[in-house]
Amino acid sequence: MGLFDIFKKKEEEETHFDPTNIQVTDLEKGYLLDYDMETWTVKKMAEYDWGDNFFSREFLIESRGKTRYLSIEEDESLEIVISEKIKFRKLGQDVISYFENHDKFPNLIIYEGTSYHFDEQSPGYYRDVESDDWSELISFDYENDAETHFLTIEQWGENEFEVSIGKKVKPFEISNILPVS
Repeated sequence: MGLFDIFKKKEEEETHFDPTNIQVTDLEKGYLLDYDMETWTVKKMAEYDWGDNFFSREFLIESRGKTRYLSIEEDESLEIVISEKIKFRKLGQDVISYFENHDKFPNLIIYEGTSYHFDEQSPGYYRDVESDDWSELISFDYENDAETHFLTIEQWGENEFEVSIGKKVKPFEISNILPVS
């Protein structure tokens, strides 16, 4: 084995993707990407474990003072969602009261003129990839009729809720992905 072969082997070990064709599924913390005519930086990477060896990834991305979440799920096909967090109370008192009275959320939530229909409830675990600590959660997923916009309510513990509103994007909408040098 020559000196060139040693360097080649080391480079192959460090790179888990083709550097000339980086895909959205190759994202990691610190990467840059273009979306919606802006350059975004991946600030944080997290993982969800939904059981039965099914995982999804979430990236906190920032651009010009804005924060979004890019979620990647690879089941039968690749699903990419860009979302943003909203306050739980913005769903309205009817949704909050319904949960308090029924210990579940209604089948229909209307938010900013869009009707979101209940799709599924998923118990799972979450962790920041820089930590070994997993937190338990329940995700309540809603989608519009066209299945292009999503509303997700995550329940953490008994009375802590996070809500996100998002839309499905196609892989080509995430471009110019660059790793940190």
